[in-house]
Amino acid sequence: MHIQCTKAMIDYIKPILTKRNTDNDMYAWHAHLVKRHRKNLLVLMHDLSRFTLIFYGVKKSHLKELYQIISVAMLNSMTGLGFTAEQVMFYVENQPDELTFSNTKNRTLVARLNKAVETTDHILSTDGYYEDNIEQVHASILCNQFMVCEDNYKVCYKPMEKLSEYLNFLLEN
Repeated sequence: MHIQCTKAMIDYIKPILTKRNTDNDMYAWHAHLVKRHRKNLLVLMHDLSRFTLIFYGVKKSHLKELYQIISVAMLNSMTGLGFTAEQVMFYVENQPDELTFSNTKNRTLVARLNKAVETTDHILSTDGYYEDNIEQVHASILCNQFMVCEDNYKVCYKPMEKLSEYLNFLLEN
């Protein structure tokens, strides 16, 4: 799994950066880290579908288990959104064995990531945070049901539906 990080995220986790072409990569994500109520809010956005995972209260100790935390959050969010067991298992079983990191790819994806952070802020300010768990499944599920648009509102879709389309395409081939 390849995560393209904003400067705030890179400064916090200090990863070894690798160059990698992530065009049309099913396991490419963008990540941004912001402070909310003196705790870290991590927002991960899938590059192809804009599927979003949200974590609140992330600490340095969680970074050692980031791969497992992301995998479990993906499984929980996909299950909560009604993905089939076959789709969920296909995604989880075929993901790369390790995390790699790089700088953000382009300004378009960073703008989309900022929009995801804005949506996350709104959801969490309305519905609240679950302080007992860093994974905010309720916010991830709601965020992935909102309509998102590209190309000056010419193309609109829900992230959960777009990810489902990609998974169905991969399952057929």
